[in-house]
Amino acid sequence: MHTGKISETAYKRSVLKKIRTKSQDLQVGVDVAHITLGDVTFVMSSNCILKWFEGCEKYYLQKSLNDIYAGGGIPKYIQLQINIPEDFEEKKLGKIIKEFDEAAEKKDVLIHRCDVYAGTVHKPMIHVAAIGQSEKTFSVKAIRKSMDVVMAGTVAIGAASIMVDLYEEKLREQFHDTFVDDCLKISEFTDIRKITEVAKEYNCAYMHNVSDGGIFAAAWELASAVNLGIEIDIKKIPVWQEVIEIAEVFDYNPYMTDGTGAVLIVTKNGKQLAEELNRQGIYADVIGKITSGKDRVAVNGDEKRFLEPPRGDVIYNFIRC
Repeated sequence: MHTGKISETAYKRSVLKKIRTKSQDLQVGVDVAHITLGDVTFVMSSNCILKWFEGCEKYYLQKSLNDIYAGGGIPKYIQLQINIPEDFEEKKLGKIIKEFDEAAEKKDVLIHRCDVYAGTVHKPMIHVAAIGQSEKTFSVKAIRKSMDVVMAGTVAIGAASIMVDLYEEKLREQFHDTFVDDCLKISEFTDIRKITEVAKEYNCAYMHNVSDGGIFAAAWELASAVNLGIEIDIKKIPVWQEVIEIAEVFDYNPYMTDGTGAVLIVTKNGKQLAEELNRQGIYADVIGKITSGKDRVAVNGDEKRFLEPPRGDVIYNFIRC
């Protein structure tokens, strides 16, 4: 298997088929679980830090919060489950907790629980769970064929933010310092809260984060969630030159790497939403439509290609544990 999410086929065969009583949120392309208790609906999500790197606490906290935002909620609490090697230094553990605490404070969420276990792992393994209160519940059932698909944010922004932190010295050998200094600010654009606030005001039907596997994986997952087709226009996909330059240095496909900070939004009036997002300083465009049938297609001028099922994310190849 590749590092990252397991394949959709394996997930359906070995996970979904083995769970007899299923929530409607337990499916491919759904970022969160909604739980209604009385008059209040809670939104829950979780992420696992698969490979350790400097700054990953802040990054994975943001990924979990983004899921809550895309699910129509406001994050309130964080729960951490940390597995460390038996010989792990307590000082290093303290640093991890401090990084999470500072990141959570900046995002105005509370670390509600933190469990730490020592066992037979070689590096720290951490699960980050986020819990929020729903402002609006989105469901894939609201998606209809012919609806517009808007992308807000740009391709590979998550991957670029990781790469510039890990390989700043190498990038400074390739580019002018001013360019690299600008790239170091990319992580500021991995928070999707403002995007989702605008989308909710424009009556979007559904939102899905662009995360592991990039925009192509996100488009595939969105189609899987609703069991319809999707067609996207590659030339319409928002792109920052910085993320393309970084991708070229390390020879990875920016359309197939971590896009944390971007969102796919399904709506009846994509043009109006995209225009409003751009007015508020957020890159956005109508990149495609939900289609009848099951085909998942990417168009580039006169060329048409079928999207392939996601197979992990190459960004993990560049993270040295």
